[in-house]
Amino acid sequence: MSRRSPKISLGMPIYNGAEFLRETFDSLLQQTFGDFELIISDNASTDETSDICRDYARSDPRIRYERLSENAGAIANFNRLPTLASGEYYKWVAADDLCMPRFLECTLKTIESNADAVWVHSDFGKIDQHGNVLTVEDEAAEGLAHSSQANQPRMHHDSPRRHKRFQGVLLGTTWCADVYGLIRKSVLDKAFPMPTCYGAEKVLLGELALRGKYYQVPETLFYQRVHAKTSGSMTTRAEQEAYMSPKKKRSRLSGTRLALLRGHIRSIGNVPMSHSERLLCILAIFQYLAQLPKWPTLLRSELLHEPIRRPTSHPKKSRPSEGEGRKLSPHP
Repeated sequence: MSRRSPKISLGMPIYNGAEFLRETFDSLLQQTFGDFELIISDNASTDETSDICRDYARSDPRIRYERLSENAGAIANFNRLPTLASGEYYKWVAADDLCMPRFLECTLKTIESNADAVWVHSDFGKIDQHGNVLTVEDEAAEGLAHSSQANQPRMHHDSPRRHKRFQGVLLGTTWCADVYGLIRKSVLDKAFPMPTCYGAEKVLLGELALRGKYYQVPETLFYQRVHAKTSGSMTTRAEQEAYMSPKKKRSRLSGTRLALLRGHIRSIGNVPMSHSERLLCILAIFQYLAQLPKWPTLLRSELLHEPIRRPTSHPKKSRPSEGEGRKLSPHP
């Protein structure tokens, strides 16, 4: 007899993520909704990641651990996981973030209550390497989350117009924590895969927005960890490209922004829509390209390979409030 498919598939792409891994696992295993599988794809880690994953897989039959023979790059690992998933809904899981116990319960309830919802997230905050909640935006972490960090839903997220939702992703997100929301798997399969470039999740979210609406649970149930080893801390194109695809041959002309632009144009072509809608989506791309203040920094990064300089600051910290949930202990 074949095993029944779970309601939700969780996919964790990981490479040398041992430092916060137990805490992340514990936050998932404490979920009030338990009908899920957790598939781990280890990109040939060289730290204690493998041992920790095998320990948890032995203790819980919902966990499946797979290890690649060599590092295929972050994007290939991200793209691999949904092909292994059997659930009706899918969620990527980072090895260092935390989900509050009701995350799956609340996002599942929302997506099942709204037939036009393609993906659902909760309000979310940021934590540092010690699990302290960052209560003000940390300038050094700029780009790691969009405006829902301040519990503001992204603009046009539930608009009936495709181009408005698409515009909301292009102009209202950066390198997105949104990709860690709960996604309708049947729609994800059509929008897949992500291009091999830094920030590729934004292309995926753009196509999801073209295919349906985004809903946000008005409760802080997700915490993104900000620390020195995150991909968001990489400031040079060489670092970013090596992380995304370590074997890819480098070229001065194959910049990140060009790859993102190609991805967005491809997404517009992938989704059935009227000619007028397609034109409006193309106009949204021109609006995205017209963000003139960003161009000097981007050109220095793409053409001169200069690092993207971010200001440093020391944000105020606090523990989660009663309404947000307490910090999860690594050993409950």
